[in-house]
Amino acid sequence: MSYGKSSKGIRGSKGSKPSSKSSKGKTSKSSSMSMSYPSGGDDLKEIPINPDDFGEPDWVKILEIAFPTWDAPKDGCPRLTEMGGDLDPDFSQTYPPAKGGKFNPCYYTKAFAGLDPKLGGYPTPIDTRYPYEFAAPYNQQPGNGSTHHCAADAANDVDIGKCPKIKIGCGPDCVEMTVKNAYNSGDHDVCSEWFDGNSGCNIKIDKLDELVIEYFGVGNQIKFQPPILLDGVPSSTYYKLEYGGEQPACNDGKCFGPHYCTKDVGNAGGIWGDFCPYVHTGENSGLYRHPHLALAALELWIANQCMPSKCPSKWLDSPAGAGYAQNVKKTTGIVWIEMDDNMDPMAQPALPYTWPNAGGKDSIFPGIEELYGNADSKKGESPYVYNGEVPGK
Repeated sequence: MSYGKSSKGIRGSKGSKPSSKSSKGKTSKSSSMSMSYPSGGDDLKEIPINPDDFGEPDWVKILEIAFPTWDAPKDGCPRLTEMGGDLDPDFSQTYPPAKGGKFNPCYYTKAFAGLDPKLGGYPTPIDTRYPYEFAAPYNQQPGNGSTHHCAADAANDVDIGKCPKIKIGCGPDCVEMTVKNAYNSGDHDVCSEWFDGNSGCNIKIDKLDELVIEYFGVGNQIKFQPPILLDGVPSSTYYKLEYGGEQPACNDGKCFGPHYCTKDVGNAGGIWGDFCPYVHTGENSGLYRHPHLALAALELWIANQCMPSKCPSKWLDSPAGAGYAQNVKKTTGIVWIEMDDNMDPMAQPALPYTWPNAGGKDSIFPGIEELYGNADSKKGESPYVYNGEVPGK
């Protein structure tokens, strides 16, 4: 698709209707709004909802089905007392031990995305087959595997965040809300229209295109709001688990979306915000989950109802998860930078900025060797990795 994007003037979501011809809508109420959800009947189940989150989907529950986590500390995930501070002594000061086949309940950085779950990360959008990622190819350049397409011969100190992107108009937040709205509308024969034998347990790309345009298309553009509360009410793409812009953390530091940088890092300039950790102070420390994971979990939850023998409920058992992170030539992570503590997942980027991370036994963060082995490049799966000419580059 070739559309612009805007945070203004979105078309309102369609009103909810029964999910099947024989079912009747049910209404779920929260403290500030009500929504209709399909009753499912003998066809499809209701999406689990969180009555304490404006009646929105219970993303924690949905994610736990697809990406089950190992045990979290009883008193909550480790956290810092403040931005750039020390570990809070009132909470666990040790990270929960990894368990095979499960994922990290205390998640602070995208550094380990695409790698073995025991290292603490989750699958990347490339792994979950998010069709609008158009990630940069893997040629050992800064920003490889991210949405920023830096030149293959880019200098090590290039500002990755300023390298061009493929602009498609709809991010994972927008797409997950599209799927939620369409599923709840009752206007679609979900199992027969959304899936086929060629797309595994993901919704067909052409169908997803249609749905995105249906719910967020305005003329020849895709328009949507940021995934936050606006005047205390969920936006069109609201997603609680972003945990962006929390106070006082963002008063004490520089926040870039869900990434929390300290002031010195933010003021240094030239450092891509994604290298900073997710929320790591306060009650939500470690609880961030990327919206592409919520989308993948929701897709699989639906596909499991339509094709239970082909689409197991756990992502690692699904077609997309087959062989995940088992071959360095196929891993989809991003070469990291030097951090101020290369053994701490809550670490901040080191100053002065240094790319790549050295990797090895003295760092938990991936360097070139961890992601490439002895290869100079590796091929990413199309269309999730984009190998063509980037417009405006």
